Amino acid sequence: MQRDTDSRQARNSEAAADWLSAAFEQALTRALESMAGAGTLAGVSWCTSPADPSGWGAWRSPVWRRLALETAASAGVWAGCGAETVTALGRLAAGDPTLAEAECQGAYLEMLSQAAAAAGDLIALRLGKRVSFSAPEAAEAAPDTAYAVHIECVVAGATHVIALAPNAALMQSLDAAPDSSPPSSPAASSSGPPQAPPAVRAAAGDPLSSTASQPQPRNMDLLLEVELPVCVTFGRTQLPLKDVLKLSSGSIVELNRLANEPVEVLINDCVIARGEVVVVDGNYGIRVTEIVSRQERIRSIL
Repeated sequence: MQRDTDSRQARNSEAAADWLSAAFEQALTRALESMAGAGTLAGVSWCTSPADPSGWGAWRSPVWRRLALETAASAGVWAGCGAETVTALGRLAAGDPTLAEAECQGAYLEMLSQAAAAAGDLIALRLGKRVSFSAPEAAEAAPDTAYAVHIECVVAGATHVIALAPNAALMQSLDAAPDSSPPSSPAASSSGPPQAPPAVRAAAGDPLSSTASQPQPRNMDLLLEVELPVCVTFGRTQLPLKDVLKLSSGSIVELNRLANEPVEVLINDCVIARGEVVVVDGNYGIRVTEIVSRQERIRSIL
């Protein structure tokens, strides 16, 4: 009896690991589409396979990030890859194949943050409660590799690997899900809650996965036509009121930025990029040279 119970638990954990890897694979695709546009992913393909942690030591300058489940502090997943993968995916996310390696990590981390948010939505469907991941935190290699998988991404003919290693606490949460398949959608049932995306339904063994080729509605599309105010700042300074009253034509106000420093691009008063000033058809323009990280954007708001 105990042997049957252990065997059933092992099968459930394996199915949960497959489900989670499929969820993150689709979440990564969504993140890249939202950052770079679907057209840039025409030559990109994905697949998952069991991980071999012994190969992680051969990565050049490995980058590991921990994504903690905010609703369960002990649950989390580690994502790791080598510097070459960070550069390739960072350039893909930024839509710039010549982006400097030093700037690729910011784009990669933004992609990982967006993927974690999308994966959290899928896990929420499975568990039937709100779920979210924290921002990626720098970490050592994954301490728990029992359920580790490799998500392989082929970019420009080169294969890159992201190791995904959920810990036992996260897997226990997924094992405890009341149903092995995510809830159905209003399109499939007039009374059911929203349906998980096709790749996740397939991983969960859902018979509706045969509709995977059909386009699925994306809530993000509702926001794509929203216009946002964009401004560029060359620098800032503070002046006493008495100095402001002395300003006249020809006065010079010194800013807190050097002449050779990049200018900042702001949306809703939040810094989202930096670049250099160019002239396009007689009008000023900005050539974007850097996309700021999510953490830096948050700091600029605060």
